[in-house]
Amino acid sequence: LSIARIERCEALEHEMLAGVGGQFEAPEARQIEISRTPSKHFVFKSLTPLDASDAQAQLAAAIKASPKQSLLVFVHGYNVSFFDAAMRTSQLAHDLSFQGEAIFFSWPSAATTAAYSHDEEAVQLSEPAFDRFLDDLGNSGATEIFLVAHSMGNRLVTKVLSDRVSKGKPTPHLRELLLAAPDINAEIFREQILPGLETLQGTHRSIYASSSDLALRASKIVHDYRRVGETIGGVLTFADFETIDASGAAPSLRSFGHSYVVDSVKVLGDIAETIDLHFGADQRNLPRQGSPPSAWWLLK
Repeated sequence: LSIARIERCEALEHEMLAGVGGQFEAPEARQIEISRTPSKHFVFKSLTPLDASDAQAQLAAAIKASPKQSLLVFVHGYNVSFFDAAMRTSQLAHDLSFQGEAIFFSWPSAATTAAYSHDEEAVQLSEPAFDRFLDDLGNSGATEIFLVAHSMGNRLVTKVLSDRVSKGKPTPHLRELLLAAPDINAEIFREQILPGLETLQGTHRSIYASSSDLALRASKIVHDYRRVGETIGGVLTFADFETIDASGAAPSLRSFGHSYVVDSVKVLGDIAETIDLHFGADQRNLPRQGSPPSAWWLLK
């Protein structure tokens, strides 16, 4: 087990107040900066391998000392390195102004565009490790856990949570389950995953989907099945989940429109209201579309 600690700087706080969000603050090529400057950029300061007991002790101490005993957990998707997952987690915690501690689970993606099939196998092989990871988080002292999964990482998160419920294993203090751009076969999700989540108590559940997500549209073509996170042909709705159609707020800045959950100021703001205020979609004044039990909400 490794812990990657990333420090955030005062300069970035001022930029967030000005409305800049969803971007890595890194050196620009035209500035001919060879290295990152801690006063201006996100900086990966150190990587310290720890055994399980030391990691758990450090996490518990950090949570106890934080303004809120809350934990933000990020699970990355396809084509993401350990370094990129660490930086993305730090950026997400910063842009959400999260008052607790942030941690990420890094499954062994090959971190190359051509390795989609490899990553599909790797994420499945990571299920036992993620199950143990959730056990450790349950003993961390966090009173609230906010779990954000992106892309292919949603397969890992939803499968393991569903299995835990079916086995009677608790996942204590899981306040929010947020599935961002889920690259999951929609039929598998509905028929095999959802039944296992029916008795997951006390957890608010959201799905962010978009018709502008070209990566998921490509995944649909590759697999010949619709993905949970794409809305071409209509927004998919699922029992006990609030589906947010973020097509109107999903820029195509990176990853063919697949990273809008961290690229879009509007999406980040909506997530922040969900986490900070514990507001559902109606309380966030999102326009409701359709009618129960097949309603969804628009984020524009």
